Amino acid sequence: MRCGPTGSLTGTEGRQAEMGFVQILVYVLQAFIVFTAAILATRLLGKSAIVQLTPFDLMAIVIIGTVVAEPLVQDGTIGALLGAGLLVLLHVLFSRLALYGRINKVLLGEPTIVVKHGRLVVENLRRNNLSVAQLLAILRSSGYPYLDDIEFALLEPIGQVSVLPRDGARPVSPDDLGLPHTYRGLPLPVVLDGIVKSENLALARKDRAWLEKELDRLGLKDPSRVLYAYVEHPDTLVAHLKDGTVRAGRPERLHYTPER
Repeated sequence: MRCGPTGSLTGTEGRQAEMGFVQILVYVLQAFIVFTAAILATRLLGKSAIVQLTPFDLMAIVIIGTVVAEPLVQDGTIGALLGAGLLVLLHVLFSRLALYGRINKVLLGEPTIVVKHGRLVVENLRRNNLSVAQLLAILRSSGYPYLDDIEFALLEPIGQVSVLPRDGARPVSPDDLGLPHTYRGLPLPVVLDGIVKSENLALARKDRAWLEKELDRLGLKDPSRVLYAYVEHPDTLVAHLKDGTVRAGRPERLHYTPER
């Protein structure tokens, strides 16, 4: 290393060090862009690429991963190791970001209704690239071969299909035992991570004023303390707070004792 009269780096070496730092920044930015592009590309494939891997779904994921990673590893072993490390850090970063409601909606999406009151929601199936044959196979494997036994089926952001059977078709159902039963409906989340879900309020035929009134009845001035709140048919608000307690408009409807 050559130094000037005062022991500092020469101009040439200083510029080289500066260029090396810039190259590192460019590489980190490149890794961030590539990782984001890979997530968006996988989202474009639809949830079916996760829930039911067909040969072309699998190949699409493998090829996308290879193509987007090529700029990170083309410089050799050191570049490959650095790229792998950066991708691990980015995965941790995106996992943390997904804990926030608005960012989670962008990164993972929201549940999609694919069966409603025993009928297929064809538009949502097409939007998520999920064929009827695939859905029926998933429902059969879950123990629901008949659509008319299903109240709601939702395609979750993680790719799984959740089934809410009609009240009379659940395992060891009240119909089998000759017992009366009440309709509970789909528990629509109206507050998630302190954020009001206006579209779900509308589906529940409620409005913001009703929600504020019910929250006030539960001793909650605003939804910021609520981790998850849902409407249980017909008009019961159940709120799970961020401190781990549960409050309900009609506690007798719950299978546990809510805390205040």
